[in-house]
Amino acid sequence: MAIISRPLFVYLQRPDSGDWVTVGRYKMDTAGEGHFMYAPSYVDAGLTWAIDPVNLPFLPGADVIAPRYQGLHDVLRDACPDAWGQALLRREHNLPADAPPLQYLLKSSNLDRWGALAVGAGAKPPEAQVNAPGLPQLNEVVEELTALAERRPPVRPKIRARLVQTASVGGARPKATVRDDKGQFWLVKPEIGTDAANIPLLEHVCQHWGAASGLNFAATVFHPAAGGRNAVRILRFDRSDRRRYMCVSAASLLQAEYPGLLQTDRWSYPRLAEELRLTGAPVEDRIELFGRMVFNAVCGNDDDHVRNHAIVYRSEERRWRLAPAFDVVPNPVETPGRLHMQLATGRFDISRDTVLADAHRFGFDHRAEATRYLDTLLERIAAAFDGAAAPLDHEWKQMLYERLIHNLAVLRTQSD
Repeated sequence: MAIISRPLFVYLQRPDSGDWVTVGRYKMDTAGEGHFMYAPSYVDAGLTWAIDPVNLPFLPGADVIAPRYQGLHDVLRDACPDAWGQALLRREHNLPADAPPLQYLLKSSNLDRWGALAVGAGAKPPEAQVNAPGLPQLNEVVEELTALAERRPPVRPKIRARLVQTASVGGARPKATVRDDKGQFWLVKPEIGTDAANIPLLEHVCQHWGAASGLNFAATVFHPAAGGRNAVRILRFDRSDRRRYMCVSAASLLQAEYPGLLQTDRWSYPRLAEELRLTGAPVEDRIELFGRMVFNAVCGNDDDHVRNHAIVYRSEERRWRLAPAFDVVPNPVETPGRLHMQLATGRFDISRDTVLADAHRFGFDHRAEATRYLDTLLERIAAAFDGAAAPLDHEWKQMLYERLIHNLAVLRTQSD
């Protein structure tokens, strides 16, 4: 267990002005318990944004103990890297394979954290910084990511140093952030040698397919043979120019440690819809979530785990909203019969009965309304397929088409 004797200060880029403020302090005691408290200066300034509306609601003076992640609060775990970033930090800092999440929070840089939080040893917040390579360097970034993934020496040492320094973004695949000339930030993910298919192209196709079906999916661009590998770049919803936006993962909202104990009772679309309601998101976000659940069932994306959903704070609306869909990739090996998250209470199986069983929790007034929405959405998904799948070769287009036809039949059929 990593014990820190001094407080670790947590900073927030204000949603309204973009100024950095000290929002609170974190400390781990000698018993290994993590404590968070909102900073008196934050309270005195009249600021009231909760950095995690479920686990750290704004309660001035409250000392909140972290119940998960070996003493690290959920939203601070959100600010840590996942598998890919953790692997880079283990290599760079010689960390053990079982290093606690706190170590990754401390070792990762504030330059590219997910969301609007940063951490540091001083009470004064940092200056906002940007250290992402520019879009014209995309080929070099992909080339270096490939070398990193294959554990080869640096091809471009300066790019390598920057990628290791900004290893704070989640996910298991090699990835890096690039910035375009409009100030937008994009995640770049190249294919790797162990891929069973052209995963970057499949992700690009599915993201466009979802958007063409009328759902809120993150924008993507496919780059064939960039730096010697196919790659996809995905627009980041947690930042724009020098502004970073508060985000909380579905894992945090559902109080579901991931990866970790198999808390499958908490991996649930209906429960996530309830959390959206409780955090103040409008009903259309719950219906959007229902639509994404259906789309994942149709395309066969069974990697829809609780870190692949999130909320983002919209300052202009003064409320949390469901973030755009991301990491939607169809299973390239088989057509799954179940999803990673429950479609209804206790049920992971893909069927019409399951999809509609808890429809009221997504904001529909009655089952008939949910049924009409489901049938209309299935028609939109079917109609959008040909255009979205155009970049695929015949074999992969046929595979996804056959899956589409199979799953449409499953979701249109009522069980006896």
